[in-house]
Amino acid sequence: MNLLVPHDGSEFANKTMDKAIDFCRKLGGGKVYSVVVVPDLCISFVGRDECNLLESTLQKEGNEIKNNVQGRLTEKGVDGQVMIKSGAPEKVILETADEVNADYIVMGASGSHGADARGVLGGVTCKVINTGKRSVIVIK
Repeated sequence: MNLLVPHDGSEFANKTMDKAIDFCRKLGGGKVYSVVVVPDLCISFVGRDECNLLESTLQKEGNEIKNNVQGRLTEKGVDGQVMIKSGAPEKVILETADEVNADYIVMGASGSHGADARGVLGGVTCKVINTGKRSVIVIK
């Protein structure tokens, strides 16, 4: 079984990753793929220098998240791969799910902005559920 677990560095994402690891163990194996999406935030009125600084900072944060997630997978003895990609999070998640032939996408009810505290699903989670063709397991 292949699971795709998007990770944004939040505690919600850590909890979701732990649940996905538990699923793999209980099901007798499988592979956990994780994608860290570095959003493309450079817009036309931002200068090239500012854009380069922003991209560099986000890439550094993405690498830190990747290392944390890979360490978590290794520590738990689960076969896994962590990727960093750039773009619109929901689009990257859905494209990556296709690339790795994910049986399920496992996502937190909310991410780093904490929409779950308000009792609603996060925006990226909603977009993945509503626009994707794969089943999504939502972790609260």
